[in-house]
Amino acid sequence: MSKSVGVDLCEGSRFSALDEHKGRVRGIVLDEGRSLAADVVIMAVGAWMPYLLPFTKNFFRATGHAVFHLKPRQRELFEPEQFPVFGADLSSTGFYGFPLSREGVVKIARHGPGREMPPDSSKRFVTPDEERAMREFLAETFPALADAPVVYSRICFYCDTHDGDFWIACDPERAGLVVASGDSGHGFKFAPVLGELIADVVEGKKHPLLEKFRWRPEVQPGGKKEAARFLPAKS
Repeated sequence: MSKSVGVDLCEGSRFSALDEHKGRVRGIVLDEGRSLAADVVIMAVGAWMPYLLPFTKNFFRATGHAVFHLKPRQRELFEPEQFPVFGADLSSTGFYGFPLSREGVVKIARHGPGREMPPDSSKRFVTPDEERAMREFLAETFPALADAPVVYSRICFYCDTHDGDFWIACDPERAGLVVASGDSGHGFKFAPVLGELIADVVEGKKHPLLEKFRWRPEVQPGGKKEAARFLPAKS
């Protein structure tokens, strides 16, 4: 689709740095040294943001969150008709899940504190403590799933802001740069509406949400809204 509407994709290339001159961003530099010129650069790189643009570490934090795919022994109990998508008491547990997939597995994950790490971390794996917390939750809520074998586990990455809101704004110190990040665990479900918001920032249009998602270095850690993101994991 992107190519069909005239978008040039630089497949196999990696971002190296912003191409900056006298306080203005003029494009980007790729790892092989080639420069790509642009009137506006939009950085929408998720959990890579504080690592690709180190000056944003004051605003963003990359965290990894455990995701489990379980194979229930009683499949019929977890069909969508009996077991819908759920969010548990997110003020205290942060666990959520999805019904049986076509592959016969149930996805269980936790919208919790997570672990700070870069996306290429050598610790990008689920820990025994994370599995134990998941099974304790299932034992209390869905006992038929509590001892189901894990067929696949992974780490899902967030790019957290201090207040849990998106960050979609022009950099006031670098003309020509738009930062679009700070999903705080909600990027996927809001993806259909984020493109329009980013386009409005690029074009200088007003939108009622853009004040909420503005450039806000004054926001300090501890102002987040979701209690489960800050509770210690059960031991």
